[in-house]
Amino acid sequence: MDLEEFLSENGIPPSPSQHDHSPHPPGLQPASAAAPSVMDLSSRASAPLHPGIPSPNCMQSPIRPGQLLPANRNTPSPIDPDTIQVPVGYEPDPADLALSSIPGQEMFDPRKRKFSEEELKPQPMIKKARKVFIPDDLKQDDKYWARRRKNNMAAKRSRDARRLKENQIAIRASFLEKENSALRQEVADLRKELGKCKNILAKYEARHGPL
Repeated sequence: MDLEEFLSENGIPPSPSQHDHSPHPPGLQPASAAAPSVMDLSSRASAPLHPGIPSPNCMQSPIRPGQLLPANRNTPSPIDPDTIQVPVGYEPDPADLALSSIPGQEMFDPRKRKFSEEELKPQPMIKKARKVFIPDDLKQDDKYWARRRKNNMAAKRSRDARRLKENQIAIRASFLEKENSALRQEVADLRKELGKCKNILAKYEARHGPL
């Protein structure tokens, strides 16, 4: 007796696995293969049509504050303020430079020479010492004249060093005045350009929304 006849006579339904393994008619296909699922449609919609063109969702997604930026982004490197050269039309008088330079050394450059806070402190007024009367008989001593010549040379070196520093500070201050004027003009131009950029950005955000 066949198995199917035996099951039908005893009222037992056939096994579901038999229906699963039964071949489909040649003109029909299962519904799962003919109609894609909702998940398949969503994945196809999100995938780009061409591999080289990104999807619209990726193009519209903004960068969040915590999101990492791409590694190939061109980030400007920090600039050392001391290396910035400001074009200043300043040409000091060669005679003034000679008076501000130490003989036998490099010429004084007001663009590079910087003074410390200690050097720029105001100096107190020093009262001239009262003259001490020296008798004529003591002036005939060789020790007196040797001490006198030594004091005169020390006083002359002190005056020359003070005058040299005063000349250097004067030329340096003149150069800084020219540089400050050039920097003020540059700041004014940059502020004007920044105002134009802000206006363009405001018009863009008003039309397309904030960035």
